[in-house]
Amino acid sequence: MLQTLNRERTSAQQRGFTLIELMVVIAVVATLVMLVAPSFKRMIDTQRVRSVNAALVTDLQFARSEAASRNRRVFLRFDNTGSTLTCYVVLEGASPSFCDCKRPPGTACTGPADIKEIRTVQVDRSLGLTVSLPSGVTQTTMGFDPATGRLLIAPLDVPVEATGDFLIDVRNSSVGGLRTSVSPTGRPSVCSPLGEISGAPACS
Repeated sequence: MLQTLNRERTSAQQRGFTLIELMVVIAVVATLVMLVAPSFKRMIDTQRVRSVNAALVTDLQFARSEAASRNRRVFLRFDNTGSTLTCYVVLEGASPSFCDCKRPPGTACTGPADIKEIRTVQVDRSLGLTVSLPSGVTQTTMGFDPATGRLLIAPLDVPVEATGDFLIDVRNSSVGGLRTSVSPTGRPSVCSPLGEISGAPACS
């Protein structure tokens, strides 16, 4: 009987982990976490760029279809000057400058009654993301003609038909970005400026 108990105790001790073994396992797990964490963060940042850019393309298509259905010009006005966010507002009306996407959604547009806010999108800078126009571009407002669906730009609130593409960048400083190009016909296409984001062609 005593021999049986001793054998069971010895067997139980053999099945357990020693303190040294546990410390080795913890050290291995910690090393693996340190190796994997940077690539995991990169994957999250890349997915955020893709997600915000996909929403932007959807809003561009939505604005174009709304212009046709409302039989009125619909604009997108971009703003990258906020210290805590970058943003854009989708609006209906003839005077886009009365809208400021840095205001809370639902209150972005003031001024004439015919200016209507349709949608406001704000992207928090703390996520490492910006929605902005390429460096040197001063024209911040684009829109769509209700009859033809063609691209309009609106310098000084006087919409004119665009002769070139309108470019919008969604960017993360760590992983790069995507550029959406709206052609004069009003159709968006997406590329990656330096080929940093996989799944999108490099911009020419």
